[in-house]
Amino acid sequence: MDHSFHGIPSNQRAAGKLSKIIDVHSHAILNIGEQVPLANQARWSVEGALSLMDANEIAVTILSAPGAANYAEDKEAVEISRRINEALAEIVAKHPTRFGAVATLPGKTMDGSLSEMAYALDTLKMDGVSTLTSVDDIYLGDSRFDPWFEEMNRRKVTLFMHPTVASASLAVDLKIDISILEFIFDTTRMLTNMVFSGAKRRFPDVRMISTHAGGTVPYLVSRIQTLELAFGPGPNRTPLTAEEIKEGFASFYYDLTAGTSRAQLCAIRELVPASQLLVGFDSPYMPEWSFGPAIRDLEQWDGFTQDDREQIAHKNACLLYPTVAARAGYVMDPVGSAL
Repeated sequence: MDHSFHGIPSNQRAAGKLSKIIDVHSHAILNIGEQVPLANQARWSVEGALSLMDANEIAVTILSAPGAANYAEDKEAVEISRRINEALAEIVAKHPTRFGAVATLPGKTMDGSLSEMAYALDTLKMDGVSTLTSVDDIYLGDSRFDPWFEEMNRRKVTLFMHPTVASASLAVDLKIDISILEFIFDTTRMLTNMVFSGAKRRFPDVRMISTHAGGTVPYLVSRIQTLELAFGPGPNRTPLTAEEIKEGFASFYYDLTAGTSRAQLCAIRELVPASQLLVGFDSPYMPEWSFGPAIRDLEQWDGFTQDDREQIAHKNACLLYPTVAARAGYVMDPVGSAL
C-alpha cells in the first residue's frame, strides 16, 4: 500500500472518503508488567494489527501502553517502562512505515518518569509520550505533576492521555464493564481538572490528545461554564470566565474513538474545529467490527467537508507526529502541514 499523498489532487478526490488514515489510539499488549489481556479479549500481535489495518485501509497506527507501569513502584516501575519502550521501539524499527509509538512512563515516580522520557525520546527516538488521566487517583492538573509537564512543554511533546478507573468509581459499581461509562467520566474529570487548575494554559506547548471524543465534555461545556461562574473552580484556584473555560477545553486535540455518532460529532464540532480532531479505534479493546462503521460515520456526516475529512484522517496527525509522517512517506509542505 502506498502511504504517500502523491497521485490525485485533494480537490479531485471523491467526496466522503477517509484516505491515508492514521490511527492515533491503539494499544500494544506486550505482556510486560501488569499489561496483560483482558479475559474476553483476543491477544494482540504485530501481524494481527497489520492485518486489521489493511482490512480497514488504515495506513499508520500509533501504539501506546499508557498505564502499564503504573501498577509498580520505584525501580520496578522504571524497569517495566524501559522494557515496554524498547519493545515498542523495536516494532517501529521493523515496520517504520506502518507504526509509530509513544513512550510509557512509570507514573508513580516523577524522577523515574523524567529520566525514562529522556531515554525514550532522545535514545529510542519515540514519537511522543503517553499517560493515564490519573495516577493513584491524583488527576493530571495537580501541581505535583508540574515538573513532568514543564519538561514536556520545553520539548513541545505530543502527549496521549488515556482514561483509567478512579477508586471512587468502584464504590458505585453497576456490575457493567468499566469501559462503557467509567472511562468517559474519567476523561471528563481529567479535562475539567486540567482547565480549572490552569495547567492547560500554563503548558501551552504540550500538544495534548484526549481520547474518546472528550468524554462528556462537549455535551457539558455550557453547564460547566455556568456553574463554575456560580461556585468557582475549587479552593485556591483562580476563577475563570466562560470564555476562558471554553478556550481551555478547545485547546485539546480529541480522538474520535467511539465518538462518531451524529449527536457526538455535532457536539464536538461546537467545541473545536476539524483541525483538532483525529481518528482512533482503540484496538484491541474496541471490537474489530466497530472500525468500519466508525469510518463510514465520518465519511457520511454532512457536517464535514472533504478537506475536513482529510485533516481528521491524517493531516492533523502528521502535525502532531511529524517523524511518523516522514517515515511513512507523507508529503509535508514547507511549514510542516500535510499536503
